[in-house]
Amino acid sequence: MKRLLLFATLFVAAVPLLAQEAAPRPPAPPRHFYKLTYVLKEFDEGKVVNQRDFLLTVSTGERYSSRMRAGSRLPVRDNEGKTNYMDVGVNLDTRLEDVPEGLALEVNAEISSVGAEATASGSAPIVRQVKTFAQAVVALNKPTVVFNIDDPSSRHRFELEVTAVPQK
Repeated sequence: MKRLLLFATLFVAAVPLLAQEAAPRPPAPPRHFYKLTYVLKEFDEGKVVNQRDFLLTVSTGERYSSRMRAGSRLPVRDNEGKTNYMDVGVNLDTRLEDVPEGLALEVNAEISSVGAEATASGSAPIVRQVKTFAQAVVALNKPTVVFNIDDPSSRHRFELEVTAVPQK
């Protein structure tokens, strides 16, 4: 009987909690889509020696991001003869947010390549790599340089430029 009375008391106390409405969630901000054209230039003593273009469609919103991978998977043998793979090339991770000045852009960039130096037989190749995390405000329909970064192992400089065009 005591258990039944205790259960009934708890039930009566819990009913008002169940009847309460959850606080309304604010509506999610509208997502906007943009075509981003990235131009990655590699300079040697001020002259462009390589240029790659990448085109992505990206949307705004705090949980939306875009990832682009372009390159090769390089087989590398370890000391036990097992083959592992290493990614070399260009990786771009992008997040966008609408701001009054245009777009707030966050880009995490990784540029890597196999070095030209000879390595000992069976050893892993030398991999050249530059990484950066950059933030910029990008005006719509105008090219914007996001970063310039020097390769510390050579006289090369990398520059990433982006142009954002609204999509309908």
